[in-house]
Amino acid sequence: MDIELSNRKVVAVDGGTATGKGRLIEELAILLRSKGVPVVHVSTGSIYRAVAYAALEAAADMVVGRADMTPEQINHAALALVREMSADEFLKLARQRQIELHGGVVWIDGVPAEVDEQLKGPGVGTGASIAGLHLPVREWETELVRRQINEFDGFVLIDGRDIGHTVVPDAPLKLLLVVAPEVAAQRSREHTLEEIVERDERDRTREHGALRHPGDPGEGVVVLATDKHTPESLRDEVYELMCGVFADLPAA
Repeated sequence: MDIELSNRKVVAVDGGTATGKGRLIEELAILLRSKGVPVVHVSTGSIYRAVAYAALEAAADMVVGRADMTPEQINHAALALVREMSADEFLKLARQRQIELHGGVVWIDGVPAEVDEQLKGPGVGTGASIAGLHLPVREWETELVRRQINEFDGFVLIDGRDIGHTVVPDAPLKLLLVVAPEVAAQRSREHTLEEIVERDERDRTREHGALRHPGDPGEGVVVLATDKHTPESLRDEVYELMCGVFADLPAA
């Protein structure tokens, strides 16, 4: 890994679909700021989603017969084209659309990305998983994240699916959140139970940056089941773990 971490105030949170990792990071960030601790939240999933959004837009323009198709049909056809894209094509689009990180926020075309319309639009979640299959795309994303960490003088909270063993294996605190698929389906606004099971299994078996299984989480990774946790109780448990790792944090 070429970029050494000069900022060691890093917490890595991995987990499958709707395990609560994004909400956990948000709650932790609010808590830290209330204590006067500088913090940013980096979602690697949002970076892949930005790439997927750019890819879907480009692919939609190439769909044959789109004038006679519904938006859903166009999106379905565009996803099929995205599946055929090479790593070079994804990276070219990332450069053209100026996908960057500033203060933990993903930017597209020189402005902050719109979460609901761009990062969580139809097909974007599936497209993000497709883009993440390519090692050069993952290496580009890792470099982007590690540079962001070093640019910030404070805590960096990162969530994704391969953070603790690929993006920041040198993070002082690494977590893997798990949840029953049925609970994940109740929480998710984007995916059905079948889609969640399929996506998580695909991400556990992919060649690069695979989601770790809780039975083999990796060295130094703390596994936390979130099924019965509220966002607040999970936040409090993780903050206690942080206080045990980072000596300069205010008491819980």
